[in-house]
Amino acid sequence: MAEGSRTGLTEGEAREIHRLLIQGWAFSVFASMGAHILTWLWRPLVYGNSVVPPDWRFF
Repeated sequence: MAEGSRTGLTEGEAREIHRLLIQGWAFSVFASMGAHILTWLWRPLVYGNSVVPPDWRFF
């Protein structure tokens, strides 16, 4: 345990945890972006000038 630290972590441990948190956040952002792109390719909601075609079926 580090002396004088509010969390009890050394600077190296804190940097490692921060790095893992940032990597996890970046992975979740890019994974959600990929999921949105794949969903858009599967079922786009905009067709030219109309937002939703009149014969729209969800599945």
